[in-house]
Amino acid sequence: MSNKRLWEIGSFKVEAPKEKSLQILFSPQVDKNIENCTVLMSTIAPHSGKTGIHTHLVDEVIYIITGRGEGEENGKTFKIVPGTIIYARAGVEHDCRNFSDETMQMLCVFVPALPDEIVENITKNAKLRVR
Repeated sequence: MSNKRLWEIGSFKVEAPKEKSLQILFSPQVDKNIENCTVLMSTIAPHSGKTGIHTHLVDEVIYIITGRGEGEENGKTFKIVPGTIIYARAGVEHDCRNFSDETMQMLCVFVPALPDEIVENITKNAKLRVR
């Protein structure tokens, strides 16, 4: 069994207008015990933070921990509140936007694992947050 503390994992900051931070929690590229998935924490800034419309080459399951806003999939919008679970199939355009006063924390699981270049870009540019 592998375990980590979120505050001990470096985060990669994405600047506005897609203001957020990304942390690779588990992935085969950084954890020898992980084989077929990438687990990532995405923290979106309050009020106007967003992921931006995008797709992935792999399936993604998103669990909303904090924040409130709006999601979009293939042009259709829906409300996002804590406890929302989103399934974004590979190749499907999707976006999450945070309209609340708090950050939106999203636990994202990618199956199969994200490609090497994506994980490397996030981890090599990640900085440890000050507690």
